[in-house]
Amino acid sequence: MPVEGVTREEGACMKEELMRIIGFGKTEEKAPVNDENTQSQALAVLIDADNISPASVADIFKTVRGLGEPIVRRAYGMVSCFSSTDGWAAVLRENGIVACPQVSNVTHKNAADIALVIDAMALLYKGPCKGFCIVSSDSDFTGLAAKIREEGKTVYGFGDIKAPASFRSACTKFFEIQLPKKPVAQPPAPKTKKPTACPRCGGELSEGKTKSNQTCRMCKACGGMTIKLSSLKTVFAEEGLKALLEKAKQHEQAGCICPDCGSSMSLLKVSTGKRHIEIDVCGNCQALWYDKDELEALVPTDGLLLPTVSAGKAYRREMTLALSSDLQSGRLKVSECWQLERAMKNNYHVPNPDIGPIISALQCQKVIKIEKATNKLEICTANTITK
Repeated sequence: MPVEGVTREEGACMKEELMRIIGFGKTEEKAPVNDENTQSQALAVLIDADNISPASVADIFKTVRGLGEPIVRRAYGMVSCFSSTDGWAAVLRENGIVACPQVSNVTHKNAADIALVIDAMALLYKGPCKGFCIVSSDSDFTGLAAKIREEGKTVYGFGDIKAPASFRSACTKFFEIQLPKKPVAQPPAPKTKKPTACPRCGGELSEGKTKSNQTCRMCKACGGMTIKLSSLKTVFAEEGLKALLEKAKQHEQAGCICPDCGSSMSLLKVSTGKRHIEIDVCGNCQALWYDKDELEALVPTDGLLLPTVSAGKAYRREMTLALSSDLQSGRLKVSECWQLERAMKNNYHVPNPDIGPIISALQCQKVIKIEKATNKLEICTANTITK
């Protein structure tokens, strides 16, 4: 029945709308709702902190967030793991991870792995998680991954290149962690040992061997040498060497300057009961200074080393300094070797046994120069040579 004032086309539209409202006619089909597709998959991230570097955690979570929403985030490790300074404290804060520190009740048993498995089982049967992310390279979690997969859950494995094939295969999908590249440490520059001078004559010391094949540093000018106390353990009894070092540490009589460490050495008289020598011993670095041929002067079979304080060489050094000053200043004028010897004996009262060593020291220090053929003596000053 036509309605007044309404055209045929308008009536057809009204009829179609009325039938749609009361449920007749065609309706638009709706796609079935899939909760897993419309909502992010709930994941449990369980980290074996004893087995994974904290530097890899940030990259791991980037991958995890592409798989779903990590609603459970836990890290398992021994107490020492989280108390160390390797970066776990900062990583836990930055990623909202709950630390689960464990204490081992028995030596060599990892309680952290057991705690991770227990929590995984609880979440598997009672938790809301649809998937699990096991972060470890340990083969011990192969059985756990297989059990989770059998229960119809998705299990993602994260581990480094060392992760065994059994663990990789047990996971639904395995992600290999790229270990952060450690900066290549530059090898330290070789330490160049500064050449040290001979404490007697100022000559250069060079590496050498003693007659008994012991390593030493020797002066080519005066023949003196420095050697470590430990090198004599195969020659002398340890008891005597220990007494020698203890006496040197008392430092009752100053000796020469140690060519190894620069400290003042102790001047000691060392005897074996039958003969004795005077040597300089450093109580700081345990170095010994021998003048020429002194090392072989004591025979080990003579007896035990008996160190005592000596002042003989100290007197020679003081006298050498006094003569050096007088010769170079002109207060003592000599032109031949015999004149110097007479002056030393009559004017300076130097004992006969000390005259020869003192003249040798003056020559080594380049205070004087003696011509062997004529026995003439030259006095060396800073700029000239006086005959």
